[in-house]
Amino acid sequence: MDLITTGVAVAVGKKLFGKTLDVISNDIAGLYQNGRDKIIEKATSKIENINDGRTTNLRVTRDVFWNGSFTDESICAEYFGGILASSRSEDGKDDSGVYFSDIIKSLSAKQIHLHYIIYTSLNKLLSTNSNKLGLNIGMETDLQKENLYLSIAELNEILENFDLGRELHALHAKSLIGQFQTNSFKLKNEQQIPYLKVSPKTLGVQLYAVAHNKQEEWRNFAKIEFGEFKDIEPIYYFGQNIQNLLDKAGIKDED
Repeated sequence: MDLITTGVAVAVGKKLFGKTLDVISNDIAGLYQNGRDKIIEKATSKIENINDGRTTNLRVTRDVFWNGSFTDESICAEYFGGILASSRSEDGKDDSGVYFSDIIKSLSAKQIHLHYIIYTSLNKLLSTNSNKLGLNIGMETDLQKENLYLSIAELNEILENFDLGRELHALHAKSLIGQFQTNSFKLKNEQQIPYLKVSPKTLGVQLYAVAHNKQEEWRNFAKIEFGEFKDIEPIYYFGQNIQNLLDKAGIKDED
């Protein structure tokens, strides 16, 4: 848009909105500044030594602030902050974060939170299982065998007013998760326990690692626990099979 066109748009906008335009402009500016500061806070918290002389990549910084600053959702700030922190290098030329920023900007806050829940749960399961130390995260066919079972009832409590099917399809479309299925397990007392079965994908692990500023550690997803984000609610009932899920939830399959 050239200066003439911009000037016309501003003039028309003032006629259309009147004094309201100034209020809207101030509100947008305030929202941007608050969102930007929140991202900076989260990015800084993920950096071990802020005085290491490294610098963020300009392209990544632009994309992160432009796409991430217009929200006050903490989960968005965590992910965008992780991308920003991960872009730091000695020469500032590492622009690989642009790709991950593009993914995150296309997802809703609930979709990002669901991604966080899935991979936090799986990371806990794998990193505490000595039999999984040799799992090759980069081998998609092997990784997708590590099914995760989650409580749908608990997901509904954490992610209020959300459409699980819609959010799962969005993550699948971005190759952040593999196959998924919702079902119910009938206990001997006839009670139905609804659950989600989902398989991970390598890109989903990589995004999770970037969000933690552990971009170089994604291959160690099954070996080390990446930890949880402060103030972001995880899920507590999960397992790698239905029995694990029931045990975690303290549910006994008895008459």
